[in-house]
Amino acid sequence: MAVELSRKAGMSQVWGWGCLVLWWSGLLLILGLGGCGKVSFDTVKEDFRHMPSDLWQDSKDLVTDPVNGAILLAGGGASGYYSCKEDNRVAHHFEGHHTFSRDFTIGVGAGGNPGTHFALAGSAYLYGLLAEDDETRAVSRSTIEALALTGLLTTGLKLIANNHSPNGESLAWPSGHTSSTVTLATVMNEYYGPLAGVPLYGLSGLVMYERMETGEHWASDVIFGAAIGYTVGKTVASKRKPEIFGMEVMPYFNPESGSSGIVLAKKF
Repeated sequence: MAVELSRKAGMSQVWGWGCLVLWWSGLLLILGLGGCGKVSFDTVKEDFRHMPSDLWQDSKDLVTDPVNGAILLAGGGASGYYSCKEDNRVAHHFEGHHTFSRDFTIGVGAGGNPGTHFALAGSAYLYGLLAEDDETRAVSRSTIEALALTGLLTTGLKLIANNHSPNGESLAWPSGHTSSTVTLATVMNEYYGPLAGVPLYGLSGLVMYERMETGEHWASDVIFGAAIGYTVGKTVASKRKPEIFGMEVMPYFNPESGSSGIVLAKKF
């Protein structure tokens, strides 16, 4: 057990440093290309100039929207019920029941790591800049904003709750891996439809299971983490739909033929 925990901690540290290196590499690349005139600093500045105020507005919309309120209330109620009645039973079940191998759970944990999501969104934003792909740049900018808001809310709640996970680690509730993965899935589903959303929601389910199986979180932690991720992703993405020539880019899916893609729509 001690060897497994040590191995897991080592992998987490390596992954964390890898994400940090990727972030700094991307930043230095943007600075270098900007100096060469290949990337416009004005574009980057304009994209992120309003992000603090957007985050504040999104946080207000998150709690004032009745649908979001209902989802968060339901998630909070379910989380509270599991915390009182079911958390210990679920944790006890996973103590002697491991569905996946250790290497698989480490991989799933890395895929659910918020650092991974920020690195992917940042890479997509950099690609959008270099390729002058306005849609990709807009979507990745929204993704970064949604992940940032999710991270702020999750961290704030962790500091307030300050409880411990089944394996004894602090700041368990709510699950940051879950909230971040569900946020990413929801944003991608809003922009690109089920073709992108369904696989990422599947990953979210694996992350939730992995968090409980490895003792990183209680069931109540992942339940409310999912509620946060969905409501934040929905709030941010629904207000930041990209446009091309004044037309909104929307996902398209035909259930009869199974075809999917994107369409341009404009209201008159």
